[in-house]
Amino acid sequence: MTRLTLSGVSFWYPAAERPALTDVSLAVAPGEVVALVGGVGAGASTLLLAAAGLAPRVVGGRLTGNVERTVASAIVLPTPWTQVSGMAFTVRDEVAFGPANLGWPIERIWPAVGRAMERLEVGALAERDPATLSGGELQRVILAGALAMEPGLLLLDEPTAELDSSGTQAFWRLVRTLAREDRASVVVATSDIDAVAAFADRVVWLEQGRVRGAGPPAEVLVDEAFLREGPGGPMVVLAWRAAGCAGPLPLTVADAAARWVRP
Repeated sequence: MTRLTLSGVSFWYPAAERPALTDVSLAVAPGEVVALVGGVGAGASTLLLAAAGLAPRVVGGRLTGNVERTVASAIVLPTPWTQVSGMAFTVRDEVAFGPANLGWPIERIWPAVGRAMERLEVGALAERDPATLSGGELQRVILAGALAMEPGLLLLDEPTAELDSSGTQAFWRLVRTLAREDRASVVVATSDIDAVAAFADRVVWLEQGRVRGAGPPAEVLVDEAFLREGPGGPMVVLAWRAAGCAGPLPLTVADAAARWVRP
């Protein structure tokens, strides 16, 4: 059983002659993490909007093909200040806004809010006004608000854009935890190619709105076409090739260190 299925999806933004997505098919299983990668204009953000039901319902335009979701979903955009409710004067209430809009009883809302805030490590910000937060703090609050709704499908567009290095690493670990322990399905558009191998089960390489390649990170991220024509492979892969080291190519620094043999 899949949580999200796109079948032959094409999408045109209003007044656009060329489609932003062309004949895209994708199925996401429970507990699976799918990374969408590609250059600017590849269609990753549009795919997430279509998956969430926001395109064309909110952004307008025209969609052909079929999008099916079998569980509740939540989407997080790369600009957290555009997702603040504007109705809450504390971080705790901001995180609770989504569950409250779902009509949950109060005895369900606050435990869910507490768990989400703990996972994103924003408990210390509980009484702060969201308007006073830094970009990184606000992004974690928005992510907590999405998790508080306990979605079976989480759609993330550059979710670490405002986070520092330690916050980014912690978030990718959380994504793996959500998939492994909560069985959440996660689809994430990211330019953080170096991190993909550590958190994704599958990589979908998009180019000009089409799926150019798809498969496990160990296949896609070292594919010659991807390295030559894609958004760029992980730095450790590029360094390994530049040094003329023998294959197979390592995907992470830890892999490279384990295989390194001094002459």
